[in-house]
Amino acid sequence: MDLDFVEKLIGAVSRSPIAELEIERDGTRVRICKHAPGAATQAGVSPPSASAATVAPASPAPAGPASGRHSIRAPLTGVFYRAASEGAPPLVSVGDVVEEGQKIGVLEAMKTFNVVEADRAGRIVEIAFEDRAAIQSGDVLFVLDERF
Repeated sequence: MDLDFVEKLIGAVSRSPIAELEIERDGTRVRICKHAPGAATQAGVSPPSASAATVAPASPAPAGPASGRHSIRAPLTGVFYRAASEGAPPLVSVGDVVEEGQKIGVLEAMKTFNVVEADRAGRIVEIAFEDRAAIQSGDVLFVLDERF
């Protein structure tokens, strides 16, 4: 990994709403983290950045076979968008019934837009993040009620 590439990554992270980026290339791993101005870190734990506004539910809804609920998780780390394009209405809202394969969100990672699809049919009962939130791979994005 050359220095020019790392400098470009730093610039991209500083201009984006994401708080952290980790990449491995040719056996070299680089991790870039934003920190709030004047913030100190302890034991390798970084404070949340002011530009990385993540809205998570106060108490996550239980999801599993017993509750009839199913979580749709982020397949990768990036920026979550509820609409297909800027200025467009959200793809889904709480209460909407979705079909398997339906486009329900968009994730941007490294300037690439990835479609988030419903992996099964159900009614949207929770949308865990606001538009333009920085999310991590594995975060719950949506909770579906399969007993719609």
